[in-house]
Amino acid sequence: MEAGSLAANLAVGLGQTAGGHCSKLGGMKNRSNEIGARQRPGWGALCAGAALLGMALWSRRAVRSRNAARAALASKQALHAQLLLRVRSLDHDLRSPVGAMAVALELLRTADDARTHAEAADVLERQIARMTTLTERVHELAQGLAD
Repeated sequence: MEAGSLAANLAVGLGQTAGGHCSKLGGMKNRSNEIGARQRPGWGALCAGAALLGMALWSRRAVRSRNAARAALASKQALHAQLLLRVRSLDHDLRSPVGAMAVALELLRTADDARTHAEAADVLERQIARMTTLTERVHELAQGLAD
């Protein structure tokens, strides 16, 4: 199949004949409209080819845009999952020191001996240090969300 007939077939497929014209390109007509004459690609074929090329380029750009959007969404979903995991971990880690501190405080109020008071004070001191570390982790998490 020669190039001219391919262009003519493209033009015919889009409703144009090789002897037709492309109104946007100036209205030039091919002179080989006689019956039985071999048709040469005219403006119609060029318009059809340009239209197909334009559609291919537009389609390629749309695919790239869609792929970029999918990648951005996947990245945000991964970040969300990671943040959710960190928040759940912090929630669990914060409950333990609070419970231990509540028990130590109750011992300080109810116990009469100095040894129990000293042990409760040690528990409070350790748990306060742990809470300070957890507070720093919460601060880091908050900074990560701001970025």
